[in-house]
Amino acid sequence: MQSPDSSLSLPDAPGQPTAARSADGAAPPRARLTQWASSKRAFVLLLLCVVAAVNLADRQLITILITPIKHEFGASDTSMGLLTGMAFAAVYVTAGLPIAYWSDRGSRRSVIAASVGAWSLMTMLCGVTQSFTQLAMARMGVAFGEAGCNPGSHSIIADLYSRHNRAKAIGFYNASASIGIGLGLFAGGALITHFEWRTVFVLLGAPGLLLALFIRLAVPEPPRGMSDPDLIPEPALPLVKTLRWLGRLRAFRFLALSAMGCAIVNYGVQSWAATFFLRVHGVAAGEIGAKLGTASAIGLLTGTILSGMIADRLSHKDLRWHMRIAAGGMLLAIPFGAAFLLTSNRNLAFIMYGLAIGLLSVWATPIHALTQTVAKPRMRGLAAAIVAFFLNVLGYGLGPLMVGILNDRLQVRFGNESIRYSLLILLSGAIGAAIICISTNRTLLSDYARTQSPLMSPEGLSGNALPGEESAV
Repeated sequence: MQSPDSSLSLPDAPGQPTAARSADGAAPPRARLTQWASSKRAFVLLLLCVVAAVNLADRQLITILITPIKHEFGASDTSMGLLTGMAFAAVYVTAGLPIAYWSDRGSRRSVIAASVGAWSLMTMLCGVTQSFTQLAMARMGVAFGEAGCNPGSHSIIADLYSRHNRAKAIGFYNASASIGIGLGLFAGGALITHFEWRTVFVLLGAPGLLLALFIRLAVPEPPRGMSDPDLIPEPALPLVKTLRWLGRLRAFRFLALSAMGCAIVNYGVQSWAATFFLRVHGVAAGEIGAKLGTASAIGLLTGTILSGMIADRLSHKDLRWHMRIAAGGMLLAIPFGAAFLLTSNRNLAFIMYGLAIGLLSVWATPIHALTQTVAKPRMRGLAAAIVAFFLNVLGYGLGPLMVGILNDRLQVRFGNESIRYSLLILLSGAIGAAIICISTNRTLLSDYARTQSPLMSPEGLSGNALPGEESAV
């Protein structure tokens, strides 16, 4: 006899594991999928995109202000690398894990709103600091606030859109962050020509306080697992058991390592690009802000959106295309990045930078989307935070710091040209990052199958590869 709910079931995607079933063998009801109209989903996604843009604008602002800050406080390039990288990243990830765990159990909307308010206030406080130490502490406060943004946002997006459209949605979210990077550079470059650097921090931090209030009042909270109606609703596991379940998935471990490797190159280049144009090409701050902001916004916007669209289309047949796309972007970025660093024509350098940074950003959308796909609904915030830990501490933290250290070491021999060779050394790391990305595919399909299995089944509890299921890349 046919189950009353069987008429509501949809076929599984070709080439993918069969979805989890309820105890009587019938597919769980799909009512959750139709609770929200597409316009309502788009509205929430749009607001999250605004949050992402403000997030990265406030974070990236300091890169256009490195030179005046360094001159006022007499800091070295290594110190500035720590300020823009490791000092930020260490707090970001330390706060990120408990905040993400909270978002998996509470209201993600409230967590995001509180985060926006916190980082906006601390950005403004950067403008009243009177020493390098005070500025570093204020930047740590910015990091604490920003730590609550991505885990909750990624989790909400995963509930809004199924895995067949998830990469595209996260691509738009990442693209908004890219716009924020360009906005931070453009606005910072424009304002620094009229105001001192402290005033710039205050002016760009203030609007976030109003945004935080609006997010708290206007963003509805979607039901958990709304876009995965074939998954049987399961309670949240304790923190240690959640970490153990995720840690047993080889694909998840390699997603974190892939994000780390790609971020080291990506963030290292982004953080020092403005200083490169100032030192090597002698470009004024206003011109850097306008041209670099435009090149960054166009390159990052194109890379993050197109990679999501392509990943969604190709992964209908094979989920492993996500990581093939990520690896391909890193490899294709090398010749354009080399051209950006070696050409003597500064306008051509801006164009090559835009192409290179667009390709260096391709990894973000597939990796973030796949992280949400291999994690269960009540684990998605924490999964995003774990990937962010590797991405930020060892990616965002080490990338700018490595360039700063190399600059100081090469300064004696190459002078202002030292940053050119430091960035070339960093760019070569894209090869290693691509290798890690493609290695993720070895057990991706079998690990995804476990995500579709109930937690209490042998498949759901296990994280070791099943016999014969280690697949080719």
